[in-house]
Amino acid sequence: MPQKKRAFALRIRRAKTIPSRPPRRLRQEIVLLFCILLIFIFGAILVGPTILTNQQKEIENLYIYQRMVNTSNISELLDQKGINLGESAKIKALLKDSLPAGLFLSSFDITLNKLTITYDLTEQSGRTQQSYDEFWTADNTEQIIMYNTAALFVLVRNLEIVEINVAGYTYPTCIFTAEQAAEIFNLETLSQINTAVDWQQELIINGVYDEDTRAAFFEVYPLTRPAGPI
Repeated sequence: MPQKKRAFALRIRRAKTIPSRPPRRLRQEIVLLFCILLIFIFGAILVGPTILTNQQKEIENLYIYQRMVNTSNISELLDQKGINLGESAKIKALLKDSLPAGLFLSSFDITLNKLTITYDLTEQSGRTQQSYDEFWTADNTEQIIMYNTAALFVLVRNLEIVEINVAGYTYPTCIFTAEQAAEIFNLETLSQINTAVDWQQELIINGVYDEDTRAAFFEVYPLTRPAGPI
């Protein structure tokens, strides 16, 4: 076979054995997809911990927010005036989302004109026994019971008796009638209040934080907390 023919045949065999390269456009698309994948991976690494941290902060802020009688949501609270005691969904939302200690709301029961509320450590709260004990200090418990009792009588129509129980304290913790609450808090004045400033002055400063008012409130049902964890 002439030399030129042998060289031509060899090139043909080599061409059959060497795989062809993908088109240039396909290579560019593969590189682009790879770069996008790298961006997502690095983004998840950098942003993921921040998202988790923010969620944790929101949970902690909620915990702190519900730990005290606060003034940040008074306007929202006053907008709920006139709730009927029979509207259980609204009562639940009021107890869980608007009033202090909603994080530990275990149960509530409506019987005729009486509302019974129980606070306890529940799975939904996501808290530990230690954090529950730290939340329900004697001072914080007194504040929450006083504030929630007065607020409920102002906000809920047809309500005549409020019973609040906190797991770990003497049972029942507190049972108050509207007449008893009216002797301690000026419920008539509170019911006419429409501003956060007036509500804070009348109920929180002159009521919950006032030593004489607090003493009169718990003279009826003194809080008894056993030593150690509750």
